Amino acid sequence: MKVGSPLESVKYLDTGKVIAYPTESIYGIGCDPFNYNAVQKIYEIKNRPKNKPMILIASDVKQIKNLIVYNAINQSVIESWPGHTTWLLPASNDCPEWLYEKDSKKVAIRVSAHATVTSICNNFNKPIISTSANKNMDEPITKIEKIEDIFNNEIDFLVEGCLGDESKPSVIKDLETGKVIRG
Repeated sequence: MKVGSPLESVKYLDTGKVIAYPTESIYGIGCDPFNYNAVQKIYEIKNRPKNKPMILIASDVKQIKNLIVYNAINQSVIESWPGHTTWLLPASNDCPEWLYEKDSKKVAIRVSAHATVTSICNNFNKPIISTSANKNMDEPITKIEKIEDIFNNEIDFLVEGCLGDESKPSVIKDLETGKVIRG
């Protein structure tokens, strides 16, 4: 596993590789969300059920505008971004079907203010997949040393940086129902 800067991670993302990176609270695993094979690789790495879509993380609303029904966004969403809140939003017709939940047609999105995440997304110029760095049902990773121990050669690149000050993964809220899915 190579280790380097957010800028260096872009060449891995561009070629369908999987990266690990620090977020506000835990390490995340990501890839280009528009690369079906890369997304499927993360499902395999994590042993995650394929019917459980992953979060997309962006550095700016402009990066996700074409993926959602933009006029559905309300003041609560606007005020929470950038920040540590993930929203389940109605997916647009342009959103690839592997990124949203099939029954509800909702996609999980967060716009982050974390320096490493924003650097990755700004340099990549689009959002990335953001799922916790762990195997399915295990605790999310908060120590960089554990990335290599647990994922060995399954992750291609580890982005240098520090975790943020949050103690738990992002809150997930459903825009339509107002329900907190993960607190």
